[in-house]
Amino acid sequence: MVIGRVIVDYTRAGPGMVTSRHALALLEFIESCGGAPEGALALLFRQSRLLTGKLRGAGMIYRVRAGKMALWLPAHIPPPSNVELFLRRAAVGWLAARLKESGGRYEKGNAVFPNGAVFPVELVPPAPPGPCLAVVMKPEKVFLQKGSVWLLWEDLRDKSIRECLKSV
Repeated sequence: MVIGRVIVDYTRAGPGMVTSRHALALLEFIESCGGAPEGALALLFRQSRLLTGKLRGAGMIYRVRAGKMALWLPAHIPPPSNVELFLRRAAVGWLAARLKESGGRYEKGNAVFPNGAVFPVELVPPAPPGPCLAVVMKPEKVFLQKGSVWLLWEDLRDKSIRECLKSV
């Protein structure tokens, strides 16, 4: 995937108010993972385009683009400074969406599965310090400790979390 640069679409709207419970749920999801791609939002929220438009108009979120991919970020989080950071944020957003789809959640850097298992999330490379859920960004040989699970971030766009996970 070749992406040239990161383009930020700021909204110069004044502070707004959210009155829709669906818009609030979408905002809470975006804030929980620090940003999410449009496709991940569409997976979870039936009217994601309408809801992101409302939240953008209220000045609560903004869009960042790199190539054909768009990422929605909370207004208080600065945009990624380069394409690599953009892709890392997109990967976390997809992971959070697939976890939520399966009945789990992404919470403060941890993947919480429906069965109660909790794994710290690490974006690889670099090599993680301990057992974790490793989201592999580049197909490189990286040592993962026993007890870890891993997945390729690009698989999250097309497959459920269960189909993506592999154990060490």
